[in-house]
Amino acid sequence: MIYRFLRATLTLALLATASAFQVWHDVNRYDVHGNECVYREKTDVVCSQVCVAELSNCPPSLRPSCPDGQLFCADGDCHDECTEEIQAQNPCHCSRSGGKLPSEAQDLIPCLAIPNVTIQQFHPWNSQNDIRNACGAEANITDQSKTVGVWGKSWLGGDIAAVWAECPAAPSPNYKYTESYWIAVYAVNGALALLILIWSVYKGFAEQSVRAATSGKVGSIRDKSADSSDGVAAGSGRSMGDNMAEKPVFGSTPKDALTESRSGSVDMAMPNNRLSGYSDSILGTVCVWSIAVVTILWICFLGVWTADYYGSLPGKHSGVLYSLAYENDFLELATFLILWGITFVILIVLYVLQPHLRNYFRLLALPAKGEYVCVVRPLHEIKVTETSVNWLQVHINVLTEWLQAAMSRDKEYTTCPVERTSEGRLYFTYQCTRYVLDEQTQQYAPYEFDLGSGHRGLIDQAGGLSSTEASYRLELVGPNFIEVKVPNIFGAFARELVSFFYLYQFIFLWAFYFYAYWQVGLVDTCVILLSATIKVVLRLQSERRLKQMAEQEETIAVKRDGEWAQVSTRDLVTGDVIEVTSGAHMSCDCILLSGNAIMNESSLTGEPLPIRKFPLRIDDGHYSVTGAGKMSTLFAGTIVSQVQPVTKAADSLESDRVLALVRFTGTMSDKGQLVRRILFPNPISFIFNEQMRIVTCILLLYAVFIMAMSAYLYQSNPVAVVLYGACAVAQLLSPLLPAALVIGQSVAATRLRKKKIYCVDPQRIMTAGKVQILCADKTGTLTKEGLEFYGGRCIDETSGRFAAFSGDLLSTSRRFQQAVASCHSVADLDGQLIGNPVDIEQFRASNATIDPQPEYLDAIQTPADSGLGTIHVVRRFQFVHARASMSVVILDA
Repeated sequence: MIYRFLRATLTLALLATASAFQVWHDVNRYDVHGNECVYREKTDVVCSQVCVAELSNCPPSLRPSCPDGQLFCADGDCHDECTEEIQAQNPCHCSRSGGKLPSEAQDLIPCLAIPNVTIQQFHPWNSQNDIRNACGAEANITDQSKTVGVWGKSWLGGDIAAVWAECPAAPSPNYKYTESYWIAVYAVNGALALLILIWSVYKGFAEQSVRAATSGKVGSIRDKSADSSDGVAAGSGRSMGDNMAEKPVFGSTPKDALTESRSGSVDMAMPNNRLSGYSDSILGTVCVWSIAVVTILWICFLGVWTADYYGSLPGKHSGVLYSLAYENDFLELATFLILWGITFVILIVLYVLQPHLRNYFRLLALPAKGEYVCVVRPLHEIKVTETSVNWLQVHINVLTEWLQAAMSRDKEYTTCPVERTSEGRLYFTYQCTRYVLDEQTQQYAPYEFDLGSGHRGLIDQAGGLSSTEASYRLELVGPNFIEVKVPNIFGAFARELVSFFYLYQFIFLWAFYFYAYWQVGLVDTCVILLSATIKVVLRLQSERRLKQMAEQEETIAVKRDGEWAQVSTRDLVTGDVIEVTSGAHMSCDCILLSGNAIMNESSLTGEPLPIRKFPLRIDDGHYSVTGAGKMSTLFAGTIVSQVQPVTKAADSLESDRVLALVRFTGTMSDKGQLVRRILFPNPISFIFNEQMRIVTCILLLYAVFIMAMSAYLYQSNPVAVVLYGACAVAQLLSPLLPAALVIGQSVAATRLRKKKIYCVDPQRIMTAGKVQILCADKTGTLTKEGLEFYGGRCIDETSGRFAAFSGDLLSTSRRFQQAVASCHSVADLDGQLIGNPVDIEQFRASNATIDPQPEYLDAIQTPADSGLGTIHVVRRFQFVHARASMSVVILDA
C-alpha cells in the first residue's frame, strides 16, 4: 500500500513538472523511445521537370532527341510544329503568364521527363529532399544541391545550370466583386440603406414639433379600479381617464361603486399602460415593404447558393458544382457561411425590433391627432415555483429579465387604428374595449356610466332610457358584443412560425440542407412542421370554442321611451331596463329590480346547482355586488332557468314582468373580464420553465466551449471553425427540442383522453404533473352526497327553556313548523327544488310544496295533517354569514 502511494505521488510530481504541447496535422518523427521512425518504401513517386535555358544544359539522360522532321517544343514533347498553344503549355512556367510569370522563368524550357521513382526510406517530414535526391539519382545528376536550383527560390546563374520545376501552389480563386450577383447585392442593400437614412432624417425633422409638445408628458390608460374620485348623483357618466386631468370632463363616480365590484379584476386594474400616437407616411410604408422584400431576397439568395452547391442552377451553370465560386469548394463554403450568418443576423434583428418596427416607419403624433394609437402594457410574469430557489436560478432570472427588457419582451405593444363614431367622436378598440377621446384632456380612456349604489336610486331608474340617451351611451361604450378574432389557417401558421425558436430552427436546418446533410434536414423539417400543425390546430380549436362562448347576440325586450321594444342585445347600454325571460342567456351584468329568477351560473362559477335571485328591496340600503347585492345580480354568461313575476310585494317593485337594470356591458361585465383574461393573459412561468432556463444556459456555455475548441484545433481554417461550431451548437441546442416537447404533450393529452380526462391546453399537463398536494373544500360532497333532517328542540313557551329533542316535526310547536316550511330561499324549478342543500333538506322535512303562482313573494302549501294551511312569504331577509341566520315575514292564512 505504501509502495503504491509513493509511486502515485512520484507520478503526480513528474506530471506537475512536465510540459508538452500538441502539434496538429503533423506526422510524428520520433517514437516513444526517442528514436527516429523508419518508414517503408514509397513507390511510383512523380518527379518534377528539370528546366534549363539551353537544351544542351540538360543532364545527358534527359536531353531530348526527336525524330527527323519534328521539333522539341516547350511542353516537353516532340511535335511537327511548335504552335503558340503548345508553347503555352510549358511546365517550366508553372501555369503562369504575363505579369504573373517571373522574368527569371521566361526563358526556361523543360528537359525530358524523369520516370517515376521508388524511394526506399521515405521521410514525410523531409519529403521534398527525399524526392529530389531519388529523382536526381535516376537522372544521373551529380552534386545537384549546387548545380540544380528550385523554381521560385534559386534561379539560373553561377554554378546553377538547371531548376527543379517545383511549382508553388496556384493561388486560390477569389471574387473580383464585380460579378453581376455581387453588383445586385450592392445595389439592393445600398438602396435600402439609403432609403432608411432618408426616412430617419425626414422623421427627425417632422417629429420635432410633436416631441417638443409632448416633452415631459406621458399618455396613460387608467382603468376604473385605479379611480379615487368622490360622489355624484346616480346615472352620471364619466371617462375612466378623468383622473389624468385636473378637472373631470364627464363627471365622477363614487369610489366604492367603481372599485368594489372589480377588486378582483386583473386586466382592468392596470394603471401603467402608456399611449403613443402615430400617423402613416407614404415614405415610411415604402421603407417597411422594402425591408420585407430585401429580407425575402436574402433568403432567396441563400437558396441560390444552396442550389449552386449541388450544381442545380439552371442555364449554363446546370450540372456544374460551385459555379458561382469559380468551381472552388472552399470559396463556395466560405461564401455560404458568410451569407448564412448575415441572413441569421437580419432575421434576429427583425425579431427583436418587431414590436417597434412598424411604428418607427410612422410619424409620431399626439394620441388625439394620430391615425393609430400604440398601447404599451407591462407584462407581469406570474411565477409558480418552489419556495426555495437556489442562487443560480436567481441570477439566471435576473439575466433573463434583463434580456427581456433589452429585447422589449417585458411589455406588450399593441397598435390600434383610430376610428370615428357616427357623431364624429374619435375612439379605438383595445382588448375588445372601446377607448374614447376626452376632448378636454386629449386622452383616450374607457367610458363608464355610474348608476349609483343606493337601492332607491337604482329602482327609480326602472322607467328605462330614452332612445337619444341610449344612442349617446352606445356611442361612448360601444356595442355589447365581444368580438373574438380567429385567424384562418394561413394566418394561424404565420403567427406560430414567427417565434424565436422557429427562426432558430429555420436557420440551422438551412445549414443542414446546404452541407450535404439534406436528408436529416428534411426529416427534422417534417417533424417541426408536424409539431407546429398540432399546436396550430389545438389553438384554433380553443379560440373557436372561446369565440362561440364570447360572441352572443339575441333579441330582447327593452324599455325605451316608456315603451317596450324588441332590441338586439348588441345595442344594450348601461341603464337600460330589460325583461328577463326563462331560457334567456344573459349578455350583460344586470341588477334584478322586480320578480324572482333562478339562474344557472355553472359557466362562471362551476356550481352545478341553480341559484335563486331576489329583487332589490325598496329601502335605504347600499348595493354591493360583493355583499348581499350578489343575490340581486344577474351575471353575463349565465342562463335564466325560471322567472317569477311579483305583482304584490311589500318591500320590492311590483310588476307583471321580471325587470332588470343593465349594469355593465361588453368587457366591463364579469363574463367580459373572464374572456379578456383568457384572450390577453399575463405570461406564466412554471418551475419547469425556470429549470429549462438553467439547462439552456449550461448548454450555451458548453456551446461556447465547443466553439473555442474548434477555433483552437482549426487555427488555419476559419471556415472549418465556423462550420464545426455551428454543427456542434445545432446538436447541443437541437432544433427538434420544441417539437419534442409539443409531441410529448400531445401524446400525454391522448393518453388522458382515453381515461376521459380532457385537456384544452396540453402545456398545462406539465404543470399538473408537478402537483404533489391537492386541497379540496368540498369535503361533504366528496364523503357523502346529500343531507338528512334529524329533528329539533323548541322553546317551551311556559318555562322559556328548550324542550326535549323531537325527531317528529308534527310533534313540535306550530311556530317551529311554520319556520321549517317557510324560512328558506328554496324555489321549485319544473318539479326540482333549487337552493341551498341545507334549505332543501329542511323544506323536504316539512312535506310542504311551493305554489307556482304566489300572491306575494312565495306561497307555501303545507300538508293537510299539519293544520297550518297556506303560508304567504311577504318579506325575506337573506342569510347573513356573520350572524349565521336568516328570517322571513309571513302571512298566516
